[in-house]
This record gives sequence, structure tokens and C-alpha cells, in this order.
Amino acid sequence: METLITLVTTAAGPETRPQDRQGIVESAEHLAAALTVINDPQTSPELREELTSVVKQVTSALKTVSSPKTSPEARSMLILVVRRTSATLPLACDHRTRQELREPLLGTVADMSFAAESSESEGGSSDASETLAGGGGTPTVSKALFAGSTSNALIQDARTPPEQRDQLVKSTRQISALLRKASDPRASQEERSEATKKLDEETARMKDEQEEAASAQKRPAESLGKAAAVCTSAIFETTPEAALARGLKKLLPAEWEAEGVKDFWKADEKSDEELDVLAQLRNNEHTHGPFDVVPLITELAEVVPGDRLFGTLAGSALSCEQAAAYLEEDHDVTVGTWLSRTAE
Repeated sequence: METLITLVTTAAGPETRPQDRQGIVESAEHLAAALTVINDPQTSPELREELTSVVKQVTSALKTVSSPKTSPEARSMLILVVRRTSATLPLACDHRTRQELREPLLGTVADMSFAAESSESEGGSSDASETLAGGGGTPTVSKALFAGSTSNALIQDARTPPEQRDQLVKSTRQISALLRKASDPRASQEERSEATKKLDEETARMKDEQEEAASAQKRPAESLGKAAAVCTSAIFETTPEAALARGLKKLLPAEWEAEGVKDFWKADEKSDEELDVLAQLRNNEHTHGPFDVVPLITELAEVVPGDRLFGTLAGSALSCEQAAAYLEEDHDVTVGTWLSRTAE
């Protein structure tokens, strides 16, 4: 608990990126749900022991990946992985959750947290920013970590139907076990190489399951402004700042362009034509400004193309599709490849 308090307190500093701060705070909240069950006298000794081990592993990972020594882009990606992964803890701790579901959920949290910590400790996440941006030559472990975190985001999403959720729990557990083996310095080089090879295969296969799980969710009834805000915020959360800066360079307010953006944080709906975008500049000033919906969404569609939409954004991808449909129907604007899947 003391470590968590220290992490949250440190993250409150003005130099911390808003996305990172939010990720650390939310991860701590997820861990608090597990601590509540651990401290409940009615909790079985077996479950208490397992939860205690998981909490220690997640806390250790969070401490490592949020270190200032970690490169900014890698830190943001790994904090996102820990936040998304620990978000399944409340589901695992719910007394209504079946044991056959709880066991793989807890195993996934432990193994993915271990892999995230080991990845940073060994410098294996140095290309994490390119993993998110879809660049070539990215480490298999980093790709699998991010893919697994997307599945965890879908698993904990109450809108995901039970059938798709259960399948994702099973697939993500397989990937998390491979991640632990591929990241374990105690494993032989042969064992790690074999696990890494299998990770490529399993991650590619899970992509279809993620899209199926997200598509099975009930499509949100949103206005264009609301859909665009949800979509934009999700892309800000999951995409490296360097890629966003390149993609949105032409849209930046003059004062932002002069100072430079450190962190695109989130977007709030103002109207169907305009969003209020919150950001942190490189001088650590927190600011916000108006962005027109049409050019913002069309530029973001180039940053995150349609074939990576669901694997990156999980359920929020539906809001991106909704925004794209509005723009195509009402403004005769084609939004990248976001609607290519629905047109098939």
C-alpha cells in the first residue's frame, strides 16, 4: 500500500503526462479492489494468497514501468498495458465470477505484469512507440503486450457479451503464459525463442477475436460530437505522441505549435462541428483548444487505419466507426479506411 501511495503522489507532479497520471491512478484503484477482498475475513486462504501475489506483481511492475528512467513513449505504453490489464481485477474479485473464469483472469494479470516489468528491465520496450504507431521491426513481446492489453480492455467492458468475453479470457491467458516464458530471464534461450515464435501466431489469431468481441457490443447511440470525442480520446490514449504530433501538425493552434505538445490528453464534445482538446505542452502547461471535427477525425484515421482500429482501441473503435458514418453520410467525407470493414 505504501508503494502505491508513493506512486500516486509522485504522479501528481506537474511534469507527469496526464495520460500517465491517469493510468497510474486507475491502476491503483484496480489494486484497491483486490486489497478489499484480501482484507475480507470471509475470503478463503487460497484466494487471499493468490490475490496477494498478484497485487505484489502488479505493484512491482507499475513501479518499474513508471520510473523516470524509462523513455517517455515506452513508459506511456507500459503504463497503459498495466492499467488495462489490472482493470480485470474487479471482475476477478467479484464473488459472482465463476472460478473457471477467475483463475485465468488472475493468471493473465500476473503474467502480463511480469512481462511488462521484465520488458522494461531488459530494455525490450525501446520500440514500444513504434509498436503503437504500427511501425516495422517492432519487438514481438511489445506487440503481444499491447494486443493482450486490448483484449483485457474488452474483457472488463460490461458491453462485451459473455460468449465473446469467455473466448477472449481463454486466448489472452494463452498469450500471457507465452509472454511470461518469452520474458523470463531464467528460461533458456531456446525456450524463449519458441515462446516468441508462438506469440506471433497467437497474437495474429487473437486480432479476429478482438474485432468480433467489439463488434458484438451494442453500438452506442451517439451524436457526431460525442462519437468523435470518445474516438479521439481513445486514440490519444493508445497512440504515441510523436505519431500524433506528425498527424495533427497542420491542426495545432499557433501557440501549441510554437511550444510543442508533450501529451495529447483527451477531447470533450462541444458540438457536432467542434471538440475541445485538452493537452499538456512541453513547458508542462496544461491547456485546451477548439478543433474542428472533420479535419481532426480524417487526420486521426491516417494515424490509426481501419485494419488496426479494433486491435488498438477495443470497444471505442465503434465510436470511430460511428463518427466516420456520420461524416460520410452528412458531409460526404471519406474517413480513411475506418468503414472498409463494414462495407465488405
